[in-house]
Amino acid sequence: MTSQVSEEPTEEATRPRSTPVATSASVAGLQPLTNIQQWTAEFRDGLTGETEAVDDGLSIRLSGAGELVILALAPIPVNSASAFQVWLTHSWQPHPENLAQAVLLLSNDSEIPLGDINFAGTHLLHRSLPSGSVVTGISLRNLFSREGDNLVLRDPALVKHPPALGTSTAVEGDETPSMIPVSSEEVTNRIEKDGISFVLEARSLSAVLRYVYTPIEGNLSDIEVEINNGDAIKLSEDGGVTVEMEGVEWSAEDEEIERHFVSCEQVDDCVEARWQFRRGSELADFRYRLRVQGKSLLIELDGGNARATGVELGYVVGAVHPRLIKTPFFNIGEDQPTILSTSGVFVSSYIDWYSSGASSLHGEPLQNDELMHLNGGCRYRKMSDGRRAPLQERWVLTVSRRFEEVLPNLNDEVTVGPQVASDLVWCQLPEFEANEEAYVEAYERLRMYRQIGMDKLLVLHPASMWNDGVGGAALRPSGSPAKGGDDALTEYLEAVEDLGYPVGLHSSFREISPADPDWKIEAVALDEYGELARSGPGRYLMRPTTVDKSIAGLAGELATRFDAGVIFLGDHCAQPPWTRFDYDHRLDGRASFRTTLSCDRRLLRLLADDSRPVVADGGSHWWHAGRVGGVLARPGGQHPSQQPLLVDFALRRLRPGTLAAGLGTPTEFFGGEIAEEERDGRSPKLDRYLAATVAYGHAGLLPNLEEWGLCATAKVYYMLQALQQSYLGVNVQSVHYHCSGNFLEISEALVAGTHENSQVRIVYENGLQIYVNGAEEEEWTITLSEDDEIVYKLPPASFLANGPGDLLVYSADPGDGRIDYARCADYLFLDTRGRRLSEGSITLSGAALLTHQDWQIDVYPLDCEGEIEIRPGMIWENRRMPPLRVLAYRDDEGEDLATANISEKSVVIRVQDDVYRYRITLPEWMVEPGK
Repeated sequence: MTSQVSEEPTEEATRPRSTPVATSASVAGLQPLTNIQQWTAEFRDGLTGETEAVDDGLSIRLSGAGELVILALAPIPVNSASAFQVWLTHSWQPHPENLAQAVLLLSNDSEIPLGDINFAGTHLLHRSLPSGSVVTGISLRNLFSREGDNLVLRDPALVKHPPALGTSTAVEGDETPSMIPVSSEEVTNRIEKDGISFVLEARSLSAVLRYVYTPIEGNLSDIEVEINNGDAIKLSEDGGVTVEMEGVEWSAEDEEIERHFVSCEQVDDCVEARWQFRRGSELADFRYRLRVQGKSLLIELDGGNARATGVELGYVVGAVHPRLIKTPFFNIGEDQPTILSTSGVFVSSYIDWYSSGASSLHGEPLQNDELMHLNGGCRYRKMSDGRRAPLQERWVLTVSRRFEEVLPNLNDEVTVGPQVASDLVWCQLPEFEANEEAYVEAYERLRMYRQIGMDKLLVLHPASMWNDGVGGAALRPSGSPAKGGDDALTEYLEAVEDLGYPVGLHSSFREISPADPDWKIEAVALDEYGELARSGPGRYLMRPTTVDKSIAGLAGELATRFDAGVIFLGDHCAQPPWTRFDYDHRLDGRASFRTTLSCDRRLLRLLADDSRPVVADGGSHWWHAGRVGGVLARPGGQHPSQQPLLVDFALRRLRPGTLAAGLGTPTEFFGGEIAEEERDGRSPKLDRYLAATVAYGHAGLLPNLEEWGLCATAKVYYMLQALQQSYLGVNVQSVHYHCSGNFLEISEALVAGTHENSQVRIVYENGLQIYVNGAEEEEWTITLSEDDEIVYKLPPASFLANGPGDLLVYSADPGDGRIDYARCADYLFLDTRGRRLSEGSITLSGAALLTHQDWQIDVYPLDCEGEIEIRPGMIWENRRMPPLRVLAYRDDEGEDLATANISEKSVVIRVQDDVYRYRITLPEWMVEPGK
């Protein structure tokens, strides 16, 4: 009996019973294959089982290990269809080291992989078919099942016409977006011809720049710059367009490609050159348009007959005493563009991301070498139809004596939505294990923080709070089954709310799952082979163009359903836009990373309409400066801790409008795993991490408790919680770099190399002064004022912050050795680093926190040895001291009298391991004196 192919598919016929109801759009173009209940199941290689017909499917109960082959009643010719799909549901947890695979069987013993069975529950398997294919069945291989495991196949269908979805590549909200650096002084531009060369001049008070174009090679080596009549510098030697001809990709300088000059002339304010590339019988025509704007040379490249594979920006030749500068938090993926310092000027080289038609950008050359590269270039990958988009690029080359003028314009805009409070230290919980204890463990961690007075935390949850890593809904997640479902999640969140912590719930629009009620095939991106782009177990990559107001509203619905105060957006600010690339060639304007960038910005604008703050996971967040209320500021680049403290870009370009927290995790900041013996509260690595956080003006981000311990976690909190309130949201008044008693602004410091000392002074408009010594070896001595008797010695990886008011925070040596100290109106935190010291009202060896109010002093021993002595008279000044008592608070008990020596002048507490807080207060029978 031959399987029937329906000419008019219906929604009911193609809806898997174990998945949410699909929209009618999701079944357009499907040709259902009926009678799957009658397909034949064969059990091989030790696998046994039995089959049962279910509604629209075939249910199979399995036992053993081996292969399951399900054969159609008769071969199924594909005819006009272009893909095959089937819904698969199974009841076991996949084993990551022994995954089963699904394979589509075709006639003539050929086959096509449908994918790994790395998910649990229901998933759609979908694969394109070669023209003329004949389907004979499905094979499920490497199955391992205990008796009773169940598997269901439903709704096999041929896909007649894969859906398309167009979009505009315009960046919404920016009428004329431009990243071209802006000059702060008046510049006069003109063009003149000199022999066969064209000279494009930018003349200002500070410099005369002559960009010279001589059409000889046909690539970017033809461009030179002369600065103040100095010798010419080539900034893109061997750079230019790369092409594919005769099935081989050729570099921009390869002599195997013939580059024929066609013409070069001035057209209005541009120099326009035309070139023809040839290899054998293949031709590619290119046009270069050069013009000056301010101090920048703009080179537009287009054409290529879809043979261009990208643009490489080459390397620098002829620079005098060159110095290469990387800018922290400005990165292209994992790479960082480099700015050149030479002959008293700075030079930057960028591909304009607002006009690019490329698939991706990169910050390194295709081949690693030891040449002086300022930037990488861009790539054009083949789309789903096997062709590349036509070349459309703009190279922006800028020269200036001011460092700020060679940085890109980020088109900052004021954040529309609410921001996170500046008094909150951020706590990103680690990944949740797929078990019923996951929420309990997270709560116990937070309860411990609350016990030691850490009451100002923003608690961010990872995506694994919603799932067990094997599929499930992506857009409308619920509590994962292995963790107890919605009931357990709701109970956990209510308990966290009782602790007083605002909660951020993870939300992302990177993926879509067949388990989502919003599922439709049109919402799935294509990979470069034209297949539905898989992004993980049971997940597909969501088309960036499908994010509209209704989809973005799901984040608010999720937060409302679980009463979360903050939306925590994953992925979109953490990764560059080309990591979520849709290769569908039918997109309007063809696919480019710029399409994703536009869609991400539209998403952020829609999310800003919610009444809750939106914070984002960072790493590539400079693309969206000022567009979210807060960001986890992962620095990007290689080994960020080894780079000099160059803070101007972060403080002046990124901070306005967006609150940043942390520097990634300490592991991310140091670019690799940190040895266990270096992970503690007095680790030099924690010192450097803290000092850099202060230098960049970020909120605190707690390190992982299991890795770093409670003392390190508390130190990050108490050293930053009061301090960050004095700089978050406050404008920077000045930034200076120190060397040998001299303080230089950024441009002077970079020319002199002073910034490499990593000693920086930052003054905020509210009077806050911050000194950070990020040097590796050199000490820095600071006196805050002429009247100050204390001289602070800042060893490597240390800082000092003073004001406004009585705020004083430092990790430095005030005369008796290095200590960590934070004094504010709310608390005193002190870590003597293992020595017994007296500091004001407290004497101890180790770390402790002290808070006080009328007739009540709380002492939290964090990492102490021996006794803690408190002098209440120095806290309650000008008061007659009444009798006192000391209470002890243990984890599982209420208050209890503590062992302490109490005298008229001091209270000496003998620290016990099971006590987390001591309270010095009045006797139980006594009211406050005077009442």
